[in-house]
Amino acid sequence: MSITRRNLLHGIAAAGAVIAAGARSVKALAPNGLKQPLPGAPASGPTLLNRNENAYGPSDKVQAVIREAAAASSRYPRGEYDALRKMLAELHKVKPEQIVLGSGSSEILRMSAAAYLAPNKELLVPDPTYPSLGKYAEANGIQVVRIPLTRMQEHDTDAMLAQADASTGLVYICNPNNPTGTLTPRKNMESFISKLPADIMILIDEAYHHFVSATSSYRSFLDYPLDDPRVIVARTFSKIYGLAGLRIGYCVSSREVASRLSALRLPNGVTIVSVKAAIAALEDTNYVRMAAKRNADDRQEFMNQVNARMLRAIDSHANFVLLNPLRPVSEVLLHLEKYDIHVAPLIPAMERHIRVSLGTASEMREFWRVWDLLPAGDTAM
Repeated sequence: MSITRRNLLHGIAAAGAVIAAGARSVKALAPNGLKQPLPGAPASGPTLLNRNENAYGPSDKVQAVIREAAAASSRYPRGEYDALRKMLAELHKVKPEQIVLGSGSSEILRMSAAAYLAPNKELLVPDPTYPSLGKYAEANGIQVVRIPLTRMQEHDTDAMLAQADASTGLVYICNPNNPTGTLTPRKNMESFISKLPADIMILIDEAYHHFVSATSSYRSFLDYPLDDPRVIVARTFSKIYGLAGLRIGYCVSSREVASRLSALRLPNGVTIVSVKAAIAALEDTNYVRMAAKRNADDRQEFMNQVNARMLRAIDSHANFVLLNPLRPVSEVLLHLEKYDIHVAPLIPAMERHIRVSLGTASEMREFWRVWDLLPAGDTAM
């Protein structure tokens, strides 16, 4: 048989599948491997509690749209972008020209950095916080000024204000904050913003907004906007909507800022499948309400398990919890990995804690089952 390009590609694909399957088999049987099957461990694969995803995935309605939209994946988006921007504009009571779509909110963060940071314009961030923006800035030769959180694990707005000066180009605020899950009161943030120099931009990341239970101290900057053209508010479909794998987010800002950001976005970076899924997710409001309630229940159950084991955890307003195991974190991480339980890696500014994303009921049962297999040790940390 002659070797055609098609036959060659089929052969490569088949070989790749065999190699991948073989690699998994070898890994599973390796006598000294970290992820080998262990006594009493289920064989259902890894337990992923490390990326703050919605473990339940998108709604059934959205999944149906994704399957249908996949048939059109050979085409670039056409009117879908405008349709989604119009929906978001109506939701947030702004003009479509104030909406910028991105490949996840991570692209929104990068566009903001590209627009308002430079070697002579610094980034001001709390510490710890979501690291993507800081890493991007440093990779591009931009200085990052990190301000430790308060003892209550909130943004230290007074200390941040003291560091803001003519060299500051952009301030980043993640609220609720990742990895702590804590809230900074709205009044503190408004006071902080009002006192910042007039030429400093403020990027407010509300990725976990939908998980916040009712509290008088929190108000979204989209639901209750400030009349301040310096404010950019980022949201994502990766969390409560369950679309992390489709990479779609957006921001709301003034028209002038939106125009500047849009000029920096990746053309066609948001796929036709992502846009159609996002539209369906916005329409399925019942699922969002149900997902928020379920997350609140899962979060409370996690805290119940923490208290039952006399551990410590920071009160969270998100879909993850920062847990103090009262023993060396490196020891805990190694133990969990041994049983194929994946949580966030060591957080340099929170070295006594591990961040655990909330999973399904079965995933959390597995987490605590494995946790209870930890050998007795020093818990006086």
